[in-house]
Amino acid sequence: MRKWELARHLIDAKKKIDTLCFIKDFQNRLCNFNLRERTAWTCQQFYIECCVILDKCFPKGKKKIISDPVIERIYYERDKNAAHKDESYRQQKFNTPDELISIMKIQIEKVKDLCSDFLPSVLTLDYVSHDKELFRYAYRITPDIERDIFKVKYPQGTFHSYQLSQEGQHYLRRFSTEDQDRRTAKMFGYDYDKVITKSILDHVDDVRELSEEEKARQAVMIENGLNSKEGLQNRQDACIKINVLFNQNMWATLNKKSLEFVERLQALGFLDEFELPNWDSMKNEETRLKILAVMEEENDQT
Repeated sequence: MRKWELARHLIDAKKKIDTLCFIKDFQNRLCNFNLRERTAWTCQQFYIECCVILDKCFPKGKKKIISDPVIERIYYERDKNAAHKDESYRQQKFNTPDELISIMKIQIEKVKDLCSDFLPSVLTLDYVSHDKELFRYAYRITPDIERDIFKVKYPQGTFHSYQLSQEGQHYLRRFSTEDQDRRTAKMFGYDYDKVITKSILDHVDDVRELSEEEKARQAVMIENGLNSKEGLQNRQDACIKINVLFNQNMWATLNKKSLEFVERLQALGFLDEFELPNWDSMKNEETRLKILAVMEEENDQT
């Protein structure tokens, strides 16, 4: 397994911690969800992903690495609970969700350090409180609402008629952009007909099944997401796909200052959960002055 294929398992494990952070922070919006079951499943998947990395990096050295109590616990969780339901299993002791998250952060950091020679040097673990599925559940986001949010958030997004299905291209032919797209392709020296024959890569695991010719026809979608945290997860997932598919070494990291800026404006009510502005918040003079102060502080730092 190549470095970026291993990295995918590490990032998938990291996103399980993101999910636990989201569950902790939004329990009130998820109260009719079976959070105990979801938490247990999330933890199980975390340990399975961690052990995939350890097994690939040390296929014959398990006895040596489990001398470390942190690694030993990771394997114990995988072997006694995640992969099998052993009657002798005793769960980790923690009093709060924060304690569980802290334990798992220590464990994944240990895996990253132990396997550093087998992982990309640019790889980082950027924790964010977000889960794509639960976020949509918590805020009742239907597919139609999601599409509408993207239209509002990203009004300058470029539309190409070749992105539509064959039926859609016929039904919406009055909106065809083909002539313009062909002129743009000629201007930048690429073949329009080759571009439109590309298909979107769904999953990293699909790459190993593709021939070199099929790989050349693949493309990777880099999505913005409903908020900055989801945007980070999407960009990191896209980087992994690109790196595995085209043997590159791209990576996206968290801009903590920008995220803190967004969170401060959300706390003041100026930005909503999708980071769209709520102009009514400016009607209150005290709140307006606080919002302007945050913005001025951000401008001074840039």
